[in-house]
Amino acid sequence: MSSHLTALPDEVIQTILSYLPPSTTLSLGQTCKRFVDVTSEPLQWKEYCQTSFRWWHRQHSIKSKFQDPSYIDWKPLFARRHTSSQATRNAINRIVADELGRLDWIKVILDAGYDAKDDLLDMFWNASSSENHLAQKVTAVEEWLDLKSGRDYFDSFEKPLAALDLFILEEQTTGDTDDISARLDSYVASVRKAHPAIDDLSPREKAVTVADHLLKNNWIGIHNDRHYHSLDHMFLGVALFSGSRNSVPLISAVIYCYVARQFNLRAAPCNYPFHVHAMVQPPAGIDLDGNTLPESESGNTDPSKLTHLYMDPFNSSEPVALSTLERNLNFVAPTSSPAQKASYLSAATPRDLTIRAAHNILSSPSQYAGPPVHPINPNLATYAALFSLVFLARSTANPPDQLRQHLVVLTQHFLEYFDLDIHLFETYVLPLTISQPDARAYRNLIHQLKDSDHESRPQKHRSDARNAVVKFNVGQVFRHRRRHYLAVIYGWDPYCRMQEQWITMNQVDRLPNGRNQPFYNVLVEDESTRYVAEENVVLLSPSEITEDMLEAFPIEIGKWFKRYDPQTGTFISNVRHEYPDD
Repeated sequence: MSSHLTALPDEVIQTILSYLPPSTTLSLGQTCKRFVDVTSEPLQWKEYCQTSFRWWHRQHSIKSKFQDPSYIDWKPLFARRHTSSQATRNAINRIVADELGRLDWIKVILDAGYDAKDDLLDMFWNASSSENHLAQKVTAVEEWLDLKSGRDYFDSFEKPLAALDLFILEEQTTGDTDDISARLDSYVASVRKAHPAIDDLSPREKAVTVADHLLKNNWIGIHNDRHYHSLDHMFLGVALFSGSRNSVPLISAVIYCYVARQFNLRAAPCNYPFHVHAMVQPPAGIDLDGNTLPESESGNTDPSKLTHLYMDPFNSSEPVALSTLERNLNFVAPTSSPAQKASYLSAATPRDLTIRAAHNILSSPSQYAGPPVHPINPNLATYAALFSLVFLARSTANPPDQLRQHLVVLTQHFLEYFDLDIHLFETYVLPLTISQPDARAYRNLIHQLKDSDHESRPQKHRSDARNAVVKFNVGQVFRHRRRHYLAVIYGWDPYCRMQEQWITMNQVDRLPNGRNQPFYNVLVEDESTRYVAEENVVLLSPSEITEDMLEAFPIEIGKWFKRYDPQTGTFISNVRHEYPDD
């Protein structure tokens, strides 16, 4: 006698399954031959792909598949995506549980690319109820690293700039490249809704209308008396999604040009010194007022009143006279050659504009030390800028010693803050060092880091008489006596074990207790790792440690600790093999 379920038509069963998770559908398909076909309906698995995963690695070409009605291999695709998801979660668990081989598991996450983002964010936000209280982070950089190929596209200024935002997103769920494109498109829709007859306007009128609409909505420029050089004004995604929507001229020009191009204008930022402007041209064959272009102007690429309109959307919706820009160049760039001055009034390349944005990011903290309205990790911002300079700097404009300098600074930043990105560094940065005089030093550095990840460190027992002088334990939270920063201890030595050069540079022997006192490896709230003398450790009691203090620690703290114990005021260690008594 058949069950009630088998008596139902296929369509009814599939409708029921649409309300159930994929695991239930898979289980049903294993019960009998008929349900194998019922549970393999492509449209059902397409829906599962759409609802189960928000982020997909580029290798899936998921956007084109969703738009292709002839694509039917949704169930195998779901299986591959699910396998990637499970691999990510397993890797996170192993990173937290294991003391050795963590870099190998981080590589699993990096290999998953954007497939990992769903699970990383889920484990982050649900960490309080998870055994792995402190999840690891991974930087989704593959979309941006395509830029190292050196390809320039006239109409893709947004993509390389959006890639800089990928470094600073952290746990935020909005602000990646797809979100940036969607937000820019919403600006386009807003202009069209406010000006339904915009397509009937002349190119000049369109250019002014777009700038006026963006400025009136405070979507470009800087408002509320915010400091020009604040770090949150330097990123395209932040300018689009922060509450203030503030942006420096470079970012404002990129936003303006994107919207203007959607109304059949040729618009691009130009690399004018100190202040990026926008250059707007009409469609081929007509002038800025919509009239047929005279034959004398046909094929002319030099700036002309008929074909070239300059805008400063950061400040105004009114065009800027070409003569004004040319006259100002005599003051801001008096030694520039005619060819250089012409380049300042021409469309910039996405590559050059991204390099300029990177320099803006690096110079921001020296111009304004205050906190940005939209929180940005300054170390991640610097990391993004250094990566872009290393990959995008042109050899003709940047001598080899400048590339070498960028590599040195990036490597130092990587070692101090992001050493878990070793596979990212090895895959993309290390090949750039081949032509450098110190190429072998870079290779040795990577090998040392990877070898140390697999080497079991000698145990340090409290019962050892040499360690009896060590007062504090792994996991304890303290403030530095002189510098007042917040830190947590993740290792210790009974005396200073650093090289003589480090001891001299840091004037250790001038401390009251000198080098012959315990020193502690600590993680600081600014994400740096330091080596601190015991006399500078001011331990905090459990009652003194607030929730704000705990949240100040970077997520990289999960490299050494599982969770925080409010009863003891300490973090529970992940490195018990090395410090079994702590």
